[in-house]
Amino acid sequence: MYIAAAPMRATSASARVEGGFTIIELMVVVALLAVLAGLAAPSFTDMFRRFRVDSVRETFASSVTLAREEAIRTGTPMVIRRTTGCGLALANNQDWSCGWRIFADLDGNNTMNGAEAATQEVSLTPNVTVRKGNSTNPEFIVINRFGQVAQVDQRFEVFPTGMAATDGQLICFTAGTRLRTVKNASACP
Repeated sequence: MYIAAAPMRATSASARVEGGFTIIELMVVVALLAVLAGLAAPSFTDMFRRFRVDSVRETFASSVTLAREEAIRTGTPMVIRRTTGCGLALANNQDWSCGWRIFADLDGNNTMNGAEAATQEVSLTPNVTVRKGNSTNPEFIVINRFGQVAQVDQRFEVFPTGMAATDGQLICFTAGTRLRTVKNASACP
């Protein structure tokens, strides 16, 4: 049995249809994406600022919790002291923007030396400013052997660098060294 093949037709370039987009269609899509990105950029900037401030606030709260736990566990006062020398021009001795160090204060001088080793060292990114909001012992916080802050009226301002402190968060120490966060405020309630 013989089966005949279908005859082949000649195709020309004009008869073929190609799939795809024209350059005009691509330019319109790119222009629309650029407009949408331009509208969304400010909200992303604010979101990143809030994320950085939240991250530093949580890190600080974790450090205070660690210092309290270590003070209670060892029966030794712990000190949270600001660090310097990170390459930032710190405004004054209330500026904690480089970070902080936690250590057991064996000799009671609020300075790490000799046999006193750091329990934790925290370095911060340069996009967030941390400032101790009161002038009582601006360079350190002492947590006694019972896990309580020895000084009263401790508060910290955490805000995006280059902005006002009220654009960030205020960390307030309440009775018993509980931390309370207040947003967009200049004083602890």
